[in-house]
Amino acid sequence: MTQQEIENEKILLGLLFNYQDVCFDILQIKPFYLQKQLHQHILDSFIKSYENDKTITLGKLSNYNKDVTIDTICDIIDDEYLPVTQIRQHFMNYQCLILDSYKKVVINDLTKKLNAGTIMMDDYLKKMAKIKEIKIKTETLPLTKEEIEENISSKEKSIHLKSFKHLDDLLHLVQGDFLMIGASTGVGKSGLLLNFMNDLMENYQCIYFNMEMSKTTIYKRILSIKSGIPLEQIEPSGREYYDKEYITENVNKAIAEIVKNRIVVEHKATDIEEIKKVLQSTKNDEKHTIVFLDHIGLIRCSTGKSQYEQMTEIAKQLRQLCLDFDCTIISACQLNRASYNAEELSLSMLKDSGELENSSSKVILLYRDKRDKEVNPETKSPKMNLEIVKNRDGILGNVTCIYHKEKQVFEEVN
Repeated sequence: MTQQEIENEKILLGLLFNYQDVCFDILQIKPFYLQKQLHQHILDSFIKSYENDKTITLGKLSNYNKDVTIDTICDIIDDEYLPVTQIRQHFMNYQCLILDSYKKVVINDLTKKLNAGTIMMDDYLKKMAKIKEIKIKTETLPLTKEEIEENISSKEKSIHLKSFKHLDDLLHLVQGDFLMIGASTGVGKSGLLLNFMNDLMENYQCIYFNMEMSKTTIYKRILSIKSGIPLEQIEPSGREYYDKEYITENVNKAIAEIVKNRIVVEHKATDIEEIKKVLQSTKNDEKHTIVFLDHIGLIRCSTGKSQYEQMTEIAKQLRQLCLDFDCTIISACQLNRASYNAEELSLSMLKDSGELENSSSKVILLYRDKRDKEVNPETKSPKMNLEIVKNRDGILGNVTCIYHKEKQVFEEVN
């Protein structure tokens, strides 16, 4: 039993307890479908309590099973990891996940018995047929006028990059998107992420997961972008030969704006479950949330042995994260080794997993302009290409920017 399967069972039980009126009407999972015995006992007690009292009464659960006490379920019913929107849909999804895990266990057990000669082939086939027949009956409801009108118009859900007009016209970023920015090492993907956050922090809740920079480095970059003051002058000791009053005034103004916009910069969460925990505890329901991940290759999960398997699972879970928390994700991603010597970059060069291509709704490849590199190899303001290579709702195309490294600012070239 994997850690993710344990979490799936905990989320199902948490949803059932916290949203009883919604979830009991569509509950199809049987207690024995759960793999952890304590979870089986809890679900059985929940069902019996609800049948008798029309609610789950914590004080009475031990009457149905002595192992089920308030202490044993306190971490199960915690809403720390629970989805906050579309409860019915998520409850159905978790029922399907749990049933799939149960069927895998049963099928594996039957196969072992067949190989050991403890059951005959006819018995094996009959039991296999029965287990495959077990399904979660999904809800299929007729479309309503409200649902159609709400989903055909994305105007209210558009996310506009005010400082990137040409990119904004092509990209058509909308709430719920999973935007991937692919680049080689040292090209400026972290800088581009911070530029996007600077552009969006006034109108959206921005949560930035910093996984490789020191606090000093990232805070100086954020301030440099916001204030327009070069990085070397952000630190007080670097203002000695410049207009200290002007610099101090602008830096303090930038700090005040950043604090006012209440951005969150998280330095410790590098595990997919930790990211969920941060989202649950910090999400602002009054503003749409935009999550910045720097970068996806440093995220870890409990499932999958190889880097490829882990990245595949992470990509799927991040896509689900957009749905569970009604948020938009903008993530940086390293390109693979083939990109270093390639004449042209491609979508397939996203490192470690083809699933990144599938899960992302939009992909931008960031790279140095070849002609500019030949003419100005040592410039501090290189010309960069932002090439949109995947775009479900917009247009493919290329946008040219100047990357002013001293101020960490990306500026579009007309």
